[in-house]
Amino acid sequence: MKIETGTVATLAYDITTESGEIVESSDISGPISILVGSGSLIPGLDKRLVGLEDGSEETFVIPPEEAFGTEADAPTNVMSRSEFPDDAKLEAGGKFVAKMPNGQPLTLAIREVTDESVTVAMIHPLAGKTINMGVKIVSVRAATSKEKDSGKAMVTPPPPPPKK
Repeated sequence: MKIETGTVATLAYDITTESGEIVESSDISGPISILVGSGSLIPGLDKRLVGLEDGSEETFVIPPEEAFGTEADAPTNVMSRSEFPDDAKLEAGGKFVAKMPNGQPLTLAIREVTDESVTVAMIHPLAGKTINMGVKIVSVRAATSKEKDSGKAMVTPPPPPPKK
């Protein structure tokens, strides 16, 4: 079966920098299953998967705009001033490093400060960088109606409905 928008693809993958440094690998975290076209991955990969099939292996060079974005287009968040240390110097242009849920660093660039809040741009560590992504298609299958409704792949398909 070929990958098309709306199918579920399971991938083994490696993400590397242009210099070859491994950033993330399914050898460590395991393969991932995605609902193709749902926007759950970096945009440049989602569109490059279409047309591949079980067993295909490809390496893609993905520019920043199609990977983790640039510092200028980083998503913003409004945070309470209380979320920052009391002695923190909060002014536009300042930067802090926070940890993402997976433990990776995330740069918070201060865009605006008020008496109550701080607007920050959340800059991914790979923002502004071209990445290489090697993928091996482990499997491709039709998405279930529940997956289509939720917009994401389920690692294991739901059990069949109970017999009446």
